[in-house]
Amino acid sequence: MTLHRRHFLGATGAFALLGGCSAVPMAKPAAASRSLEKIGIQTYTLREALGEDFVGTIQMIKDVGYDYVELNGGDFATRTPAELKQILDDHGLPSPISHVNYDSLANRPEELADLASVLGCDYLILPWISDDQRALDQYKGHAEMLNRAGETLKASGIQVGYHNHQFEFFDLGDGETGMNILLSETDPELVTFELDLFWAALTGTDIVGLFEQNPGRFKMCHVKDLSGDAAPYRNSLDFPAIVQALMANVGEGDLPFETYFAAKDVAGLEYFIAEHDNPPRPFQQSVATSYETMRAMRF
Repeated sequence: MTLHRRHFLGATGAFALLGGCSAVPMAKPAAASRSLEKIGIQTYTLREALGEDFVGTIQMIKDVGYDYVELNGGDFATRTPAELKQILDDHGLPSPISHVNYDSLANRPEELADLASVLGCDYLILPWISDDQRALDQYKGHAEMLNRAGETLKASGIQVGYHNHQFEFFDLGDGETGMNILLSETDPELVTFELDLFWAALTGTDIVGLFEQNPGRFKMCHVKDLSGDAAPYRNSLDFPAIVQALMANVGEGDLPFETYFAAKDVAGLEYFIAEHDNPPRPFQQSVATSYETMRAMRF
């Protein structure tokens, strides 16, 4: 297994620190023993490959070792939910989570319940709000919508969730943010959150602090790495530039994932989902790098 930069630096740094004090007895720290039981992947990562060979790419996901997939609307744009479910079943890949669009969640939650029932999804996640819908009062409206949809879908055993980018952490005035509004004005029994660790870290957010301030609210997370100086992009909405400059396969950047995951019980984390918005080719190597790094983590 490849020893990625983060693990190498940690090992060499510890060696250097110990080298000058070999004569002094030191208490041996407790070894981190927890690991990720199951690892998923957001299919958006492989949208190009799926567009070229859907079944072959699903097989590749399974071959790499992923335990499940998180779906998005593109997966069932050209095939029925039943057809998609059959393909996933044939390859032993469950789909407990899917991203869905705002209009469907706001106006047709009953149809989404039917979709989720066929696909076997327990969670339906809103991944995006458009750039003309990000004012303070609009976030309050989004929270109300998520509560309504959550109430409707609860009857079918489905929980609604919200996935962030960076703009939810922007200051809307007096220190208020969209993320804070969504967290504080949604019902924890109806609405969970999928924290995208890359986008949150980009803004300088204290991720463990966020977990501690909102215990149990983050059922799932997107795991993708950040490599480089994020400072010039903290307030940017230039998504292609950000992805090209900073986004990396897991293990090829600098985010302290083990520190985040050590707080998983506080956060409520159960699903750990690899993602990359524009992974370098070859795609199988990219998603394997992320999978192997995540599998090797201890916290």
